[in-house]
Amino acid sequence: MFGLSLNTGESKFEQKFNSYLLAKSFYSNSVRDDVSKIIEKVRKNGDQAVINATNQFDGRNVFNFEDLKVPKETIILSANRVDKEILDAMLYSFERIVDFHQDQIKKIDLTFSNNSITRRVKALDSVAMYIPGGKASYPSTVLMATGPARAAGVNKLILTSPWPGGSINDLTLAAAYIAGVEEVYSIGGVQAIAAFGIGTESIPKVQKIIGPGNQFVAEAKRQLYGEVGIDSIAGPSEIVVIADLESDPTTIAWDLMAQAEHDELASSILISSSQEIINEVNSLMKIEVPLLSRSNIIKTSLNSRGASILVENIEQAVNLVNRIAPEHVHVVTKGASKDADNIINAGLILVGQDSANAFSDYVLGPSHILPTAGSAAYNSPLSVEDFLVHSSFVKLSSDSKIDDYDKFITNTSILARAEGLTAHAISAEIRKKKD
Repeated sequence: MFGLSLNTGESKFEQKFNSYLLAKSFYSNSVRDDVSKIIEKVRKNGDQAVINATNQFDGRNVFNFEDLKVPKETIILSANRVDKEILDAMLYSFERIVDFHQDQIKKIDLTFSNNSITRRVKALDSVAMYIPGGKASYPSTVLMATGPARAAGVNKLILTSPWPGGSINDLTLAAAYIAGVEEVYSIGGVQAIAAFGIGTESIPKVQKIIGPGNQFVAEAKRQLYGEVGIDSIAGPSEIVVIADLESDPTTIAWDLMAQAEHDELASSILISSSQEIINEVNSLMKIEVPLLSRSNIIKTSLNSRGASILVENIEQAVNLVNRIAPEHVHVVTKGASKDADNIINAGLILVGQDSANAFSDYVLGPSHILPTAGSAAYNSPLSVEDFLVHSSFVKLSSDSKIDDYDKFITNTSILARAEGLTAHAISAEIRKKKD
């Protein structure tokens, strides 16, 4: 099932491995140009450009912008149509997400310090959450995006998601209901990112846009970053499983298939010191994939983006993971805890066979909105910090701690004059108290 099989013992391994990583890149010049054109249309024509793009790309027949705003009554009706068991599971998940992030925010000093040099912290006022709605329904992403924002104290939360063909996504709206999100728009794609990032006649510009999307959504966030804040530029979902001879091939196979069913561009990678385990996993997937509801997507994902890598030892496997910097890594080796300690680049590190990635997608608490495409080396999962902004705060008096104040003046003057910024130096020097 794996489209690529590598062996670190091969002479051309490095070449093949680097080519594989490069091929996983989701950036393209054609996407960049297409996205740029849509953004400029929204910038110039506002509401009408959003309507036109929505009708074109989502197969809608909308004439008035008001028709893109989802009434509260529709949200409630959708929630009523969803099975109570599902609603209860959503509530369970949301409560755990909020609890986790409220616990995290308690660890951040949000109080105004009495120190003369400190910082102030406040929550963002307005955030738009982009929720995918094309190939699959992701109500869990609504909960995962809203939870940390609520914990941080964001005032205005807006949800936007595409409705292909005008179809109502009851699960997404039910999740919005559970999470208490009342302002919802049926807008997707580049036009949604542009509308909330720039602002139109009907949509006020928000401070930040969060949430995953396809390559067009990701590119729109890239191009608008600076005009509006973003969480990250998310690419296709990915998982790496590190296994040895004692790992369970059945759970590995299912974890890899679970990741592959997200979409055709998802990456499922098995790195193992045992060729026997790789072969068993491959055989199990060949049997199970044809029986699954999203079998075509899984097949395409595994064939085009899936890979198995045979390594000489687990240390070598860990080094490869740190080079990949994947969204998820699941360590299921005999010494999983010790091996996981050496992983430094990953959005989510799962340790041991029982730490199923599927749990993290729904109910554990940390957000499943994670850095992808190697960005885990320098970016973090969505958290309360994404919804907080800090201001440095200074309140000095020459009457208190006079020695320190004099040192501020002296050293500022020296450094400013060294840089040739005489006005800086003088502005400090004139504050020196005369005896």
